[in-house]
Amino acid sequence: MGFVAGALPGEEVEAEVQEVRRNFWRGRTVAVLAPSRERVLAPSQECAGCDWGHFDLAAARAAKRALFLETMQRIGKLPPEIFGDLPIALSPLSHRIRNRFHLEGRGGELVLGQFAARTHRVEPIGECRALTPQTAALLPSVRDALAATGATLSEVATLEDFPGDRRLARATLGDTGKRQARVEADAVLHALGPFFEGVRVVDGEGALLREAGEKRLPLEVGGRTFLVSVDTFFQGNRHLARQLLTDVANASGTPAGDALDAFGGVGFFAAALLDAGHSTTSVEGSASAARDAAKTRLTWPDADRWRIVPSSVGGFLSSSPKRFDLVVADPPRTGLARLAVPLGERARRRFVYVSCDPATLARDLAELSGVGFRVADARLYDLFPLTHRVESVVTLLRGAGAA
Repeated sequence: MGFVAGALPGEEVEAEVQEVRRNFWRGRTVAVLAPSRERVLAPSQECAGCDWGHFDLAAARAAKRALFLETMQRIGKLPPEIFGDLPIALSPLSHRIRNRFHLEGRGGELVLGQFAARTHRVEPIGECRALTPQTAALLPSVRDALAATGATLSEVATLEDFPGDRRLARATLGDTGKRQARVEADAVLHALGPFFEGVRVVDGEGALLREAGEKRLPLEVGGRTFLVSVDTFFQGNRHLARQLLTDVANASGTPAGDALDAFGGVGFFAAALLDAGHSTTSVEGSASAARDAAKTRLTWPDADRWRIVPSSVGGFLSSSPKRFDLVVADPPRTGLARLAVPLGERARRRFVYVSCDPATLARDLAELSGVGFRVADARLYDLFPLTHRVESVVTLLRGAGAA
């Protein structure tokens, strides 16, 4: 069995084999000999970050739904019928508020773009429908300004507000000596200043070298303002953020109770839980995110019902025996893994799992079913159009009452 990047189901292509494993091989499309009717010629074909840019959007969404159900059955041994209708929320393009641009070379040879698939070779970004026109228009000038510094850089991460008018940046230097790093950090800070309201320059280990300007952007969702730094994770789709917040609030159920917000970040799902009337404890291991949550909390009128614990989720579970009426978990792509069962055991009635990776979700849902949970509702969100990725929210109820 083979997996060919850049090919669509039913197509005849010429492919280059890049990796061979015991049970499958991977390759890339060199030429399309007989194209599918679902193939489109889009600018995003030229963007390495949009691996499904050649796939008709409607057909891609249908494929994501089918792949989600197949993954649930193959990895989690979970039959498709338990996920019900499985609606998928659609997103317009120009959706990204968070971006990571990789850099290669120096001076006039500097390339700013994305990694080519399954490599660390940076390809120029060209046109990309995932970006706003404002961000896309800015990139050539940012590249030229950084090239003029002669600095060695590996990455520029950006965060922008929902209208796309305000931006923060974090530039990461490549390998260099400490003295040279400080000289280059000063030059990079000066170069990026005209394009961003706040800039941080860090070394390859993430240690801060220089910063200037604003540290946080106010991001408004559902009537609440979140104060977010460029180092902190935040939902990356400007169009579906409000629906995601509203759906998790609805999934949290009634009556109001005590809620645990695991991997709480800046408090995005804490907002959903507070809106639903729950008293909420957010646990977050990132120091940057916990600081942003604390700043955000100061601006909310119902902050007395929101407690922030700056700790890893595992550390919190080890230090506190408290059980909650419900748990909301939004883990990284690696999922809950060994934390699935301990977290499940802390939820008396309900568990809401927000996932960006169907494979780790399937594994964890199988574990949660072992401690008495059953799927009651499941929804998909096309937070990442033009790519193979899909977000999901799965609501589980304890006991036989779940569907």
